[in-house]
Amino acid sequence: MRPLLCAGFLLLIMACSQQSVQIQYYQFPYPEVSPKAEAATHPERVLVLQGIQLAPFLQQRGIAFQQSETELTVARQHVWADDLATQLSRHLRLNLDVQNAGWQVQQQPDKAAVQLHIQLDRMLGTADGYALLSGEYRLSRQQHSQRQRFLIQKPLQGDGYPALVQAMAEGWQQLSHDIIQQLEAF
Repeated sequence: MRPLLCAGFLLLIMACSQQSVQIQYYQFPYPEVSPKAEAATHPERVLVLQGIQLAPFLQQRGIAFQQSETELTVARQHVWADDLATQLSRHLRLNLDVQNAGWQVQQQPDKAAVQLHIQLDRMLGTADGYALLSGEYRLSRQQHSQRQRFLIQKPLQGDGYPALVQAMAEGWQQLSHDIIQQLEAF
């Protein structure tokens, strides 16, 4: 009887260990971009995105969630579909187009252009139902520079990671809008 019990237990362990873990991939929703006429490019309306610097825990594929004031979890099964910094850069450019700000975004250095550098310290979900984005961005042109800290909280409109990613996208869109306002005043 004992060998039969051991064999049954071994089969149960093997069956449990072979269950596949379903990985869910997420990306920001793409804003609707309506076709528009090409705007004339003015040298003073060129923005060079110097890059988006992510806190080390945001450089992982998993979506971050803050369990408490001191506890942070990075998901293993709920991950970004592509590199987060790349996705954020792409959506910043899309948001500038959607908001029809008239700024041409480019990657190549240009001394006459406004330089934008973004440092993202937090982009995560919170246990109390918010998406939280914080960090700072810097605008500079020649000798003139301006730093702006940001803290954006967006309430989740539902449960789960899809609602969290949607709220993060709304927060990123708000940051894009804030940057456009600062560009106009810069």
